[in-house]
Amino acid sequence: MSEAPQPAVDAAHIRANLDDVAARAAAAARAAGREPGDVRILLATKTQPAEAIRVAIDHGFPLIGENRVQELTGKAEALADLPHEAHLIGPLQKNKVNHALREASCIQSVDSAELAEKIQRRLEAVDGRVDVLVQVNTSREASKSGVAPEGAQGLLAALAPLDRLRVRGLMTIGLPGSTEAEIRPSYARLRELRDALIADSALAADACELSMGMSGDFELAIAEGATMVRVGSTVFGARPAPR
Repeated sequence: MSEAPQPAVDAAHIRANLDDVAARAAAAARAAGREPGDVRILLATKTQPAEAIRVAIDHGFPLIGENRVQELTGKAEALADLPHEAHLIGPLQKNKVNHALREASCIQSVDSAELAEKIQRRLEAVDGRVDVLVQVNTSREASKSGVAPEGAQGLLAALAPLDRLRVRGLMTIGLPGSTEAEIRPSYARLRELRDALIADSALAADACELSMGMSGDFELAIAEGATMVRVGSTVFGARPAPR
């Protein structure tokens, strides 16, 4: 049986959506008393074809994030001629560390000392370094990855001797909700945790990245201090079926 044809990429629609997201993010930053440049837009490109991602990069959005290592590596060649920055934003299995490190400039999902040590050993072998974010489960949902907020300081202490990992800040996946009162607390907790960890010198003062917020709630995340929001369906539309 032949593969079903993939829909053509609507470049004009993607560009218009990107402009809209950028304008909304800028407005949210200003409303929070911040500068638009304080917030970066990361494009969550899970199952999106390289053709669509190329449109976004060409339009001035070079920061992309993949949930799966196989997609991160599988699209790398098709994007290699365009300057961009690729992050792994989904869980990283220890047996896929080598593959992830070939393409990712940042791993946003470090949530255990064991995973961090595996990354360190591989980077020692290839004389490399990588930026990382510590993933924190601020919503305390059993279905989500991430260290518990009260465990973040201990994990950071375990990461401190690992000189191949540059800790840049924290990441969380917010609580899905339908109201601002439901959504905002898990983002506020990450900001408060970062500030407390910096005050205790568990985090360096410049390790202030807060990766939080997605298509449905990124403006609320910006209001709570997000420095990076992960936006996918708002830009690209519904995810296509994997090829």
